[in-house]
Amino acid sequence: MRIRGWLTGLIVFLLAPSLLFASLWFHNKFEKVNSIDHSLAGLHLIEALGPLMQEKALTGKIRETPVQLRERLETLGGDELSADLVQPLDTFLNEGNIPLALRQARILASMISQVTRLSSTSSFETAKLPHLITDTMPTVVIESAIMASNAKSISSRGEINVWDKMLIPVQGGQYKIAADGASRDTVDYFNDLTGEQADLLQKQARAFRTTNVAFQTAGSKLLSSTITASKGADVIAQPVVEMQPALVSAAFDLWQSTVDYLLMDLQRQRSETLFAVTLAGLVGGLVIVAAFAIAIALSRALADRTQQEFENLGFHDPLTGLPNRRALLNTIRNLPPAEPGMRTGAILIDLRQFKKVNDRFGDHNGDSLLRQVAEQLTQHAEPEDFLCRTGGTEFLFLRPRLKKAAQFEQLAFTLLQEIATDRIIGNNRSAIEANAGIFISSPGEQVFDHLLTDAALALRAAKQKGPRKFDRFTPAMRAAFEESDEIAKELQNALKNGNIVAWFQPQVNIHTGEVVGAEALARWIDDDEIRYPGSFLPAAMEVGYLEEIEEAVRSRALKFAASLSGKTRPAIHLGLNVTASLLTSAKAVDALHRQVLDLGLQPADVSLEILEAVMIDEITATPIKQNIARLSELGFFIELDDFGTGHSSISSLRDLKVDRVKIDRSFISGVDADPALQKFTSALINLAKSLDISVLAEGVETEAERDWLKRHGCDVIQGFLISKAVPDSDLAMMILKQNFAHPMPALERHGPLRSQA
Repeated sequence: MRIRGWLTGLIVFLLAPSLLFASLWFHNKFEKVNSIDHSLAGLHLIEALGPLMQEKALTGKIRETPVQLRERLETLGGDELSADLVQPLDTFLNEGNIPLALRQARILASMISQVTRLSSTSSFETAKLPHLITDTMPTVVIESAIMASNAKSISSRGEINVWDKMLIPVQGGQYKIAADGASRDTVDYFNDLTGEQADLLQKQARAFRTTNVAFQTAGSKLLSSTITASKGADVIAQPVVEMQPALVSAAFDLWQSTVDYLLMDLQRQRSETLFAVTLAGLVGGLVIVAAFAIAIALSRALADRTQQEFENLGFHDPLTGLPNRRALLNTIRNLPPAEPGMRTGAILIDLRQFKKVNDRFGDHNGDSLLRQVAEQLTQHAEPEDFLCRTGGTEFLFLRPRLKKAAQFEQLAFTLLQEIATDRIIGNNRSAIEANAGIFISSPGEQVFDHLLTDAALALRAAKQKGPRKFDRFTPAMRAAFEESDEIAKELQNALKNGNIVAWFQPQVNIHTGEVVGAEALARWIDDDEIRYPGSFLPAAMEVGYLEEIEEAVRSRALKFAASLSGKTRPAIHLGLNVTASLLTSAKAVDALHRQVLDLGLQPADVSLEILEAVMIDEITATPIKQNIARLSELGFFIELDDFGTGHSSISSLRDLKVDRVKIDRSFISGVDADPALQKFTSALINLAKSLDISVLAEGVETEAERDWLKRHGCDVIQGFLISKAVPDSDLAMMILKQNFAHPMPALERHGPLRSQA
């Protein structure tokens, strides 16, 4: 029997499925209301926690134990999570150390936000406010409490030692990072708000920023007096201690206003959803009857179309049940002409590092996760949307009739947030993150297969931004991809032909002017053109050529170091920038050691410049620190690069044998004329010198900067004031000119090097 006969019979019973679909729609809307109610319950719990945090921060204790708060937390967590939620509450209430107690409150607020999916339920406009409430503002209060506590402690001491002096500038830096970040975020987040209480929120933010400036001014007095103090009585601690309660009050005023704004937003969403349900209920019956009549009228045409669809096999993905790439291409090619004012939109989603899920939990759990993601995406599909699995870990969401581009971008944001929620994989709680590339056509534009390529280019750009990021396609992305692809092909030939070389930026003794070292930097010699790293390293990173470039530069630099060995006065340290890929491998460390010895060099001739950023993650930092310690034991000169810009500066000095620190240019530029900058830069220099660690300042461009650094204890400088990076022959001439009174043996040239333009 042909499909037409079957379809004609089924049309008679169309009313029942229509009612079923309507019921499912109502169910979905009520589920959304339930989700908002859950988030509102969580936000009210966080709001109840706020006054307790403020009381703890100001008085150090809680006068009345909040019994109802405990009961509400137990209800929220249920049998599975109630103990996890109550434990940080008890620690917060009973802990005598104020910063430790506040940290527990911050942990509890974050847990409540995660359990109630507060970020996912918030609108696009307010999506960043939960993080401000649960992390940013509590962190400012915690860091200010630590700073005030440290000020009281150190001012009460008799004698002050080096580690005491380190305490204040380090903690001052941590507070400044937290408070300045909060000030910046309130400007970025609040200026775009349009709700009824936006003006009040912006006013509270301005009050907080004003109080923060006053607190930091008091902190500057504390820092300045600590640097020069020899005993506690010399430390000016009282302004910080007196200003801290005002800062806490301003922070919590802003915190409460932010909570109120978010509550208002959630309640608005709930009202709008209920109104939509009510309206749909009134007109639903009429719509179903009309659809029934139209369905019968169109049954013959639909029968022919359905017959053709059933005859085409292989259009579905067997794992998820979604249409596959073949079905997608067929759908795109059969899209009707675009209506005036209408757009076509596509969201291409790819799961990040999915191989780790399969490796850790097994392929069967990986397949289950793909089915879960497919189900999540399906819940957001409208009747005319087309959702498919294009292959591997990629899904595409096609909307042929798109009216508002901003709402489509909001959909991409929502999908990424929901995919990233915690889930149970193989009896373990885990999470998977994703990126999305968005393509939106021009109004009335007909789309073809290029839609897939353009969405893929947008996805590629989003992945470069990090997890949970999306990007929208622009013609510039295609041009950049074509340019990057061309650069990658040329770069492959350059590596084969030895055109990736090392140039050297000299480092001189600030007191004698003698060249004492040089940093090896990558240059691409392309015929008569010198190509700098910024023009080719991004393309190299995408195609996996970074390690080959690093090896080429290292090989050239070590050969040049071998030609200098024993022939310079004083000995020259040639600096190599080493990446995490080398530092995470014990085999790579041993290979570098053998390479140095085979060239007749000693490890002490080579300076290894290590970015402290590679050690921020505590888990991945452990093997890296072990390998750095191994390099130090072998005799390499260890240099900590960009010192002072990360959170691991102090622990790096404590855990590693560092021979020299390089102070980042951000602490050098204009230091001669900026009193506030001078305090932090001198604190960094004094910290290193007190631990018998040499100091190099990079990015020195003016004589005034050099003179200030010379007066304040810096040992070595590097920057355009001395020289840009030059070929090895030019560096050799500079060494002859500035270091020697007698001729130096001729140095072998390595590759087609040319003078700096």
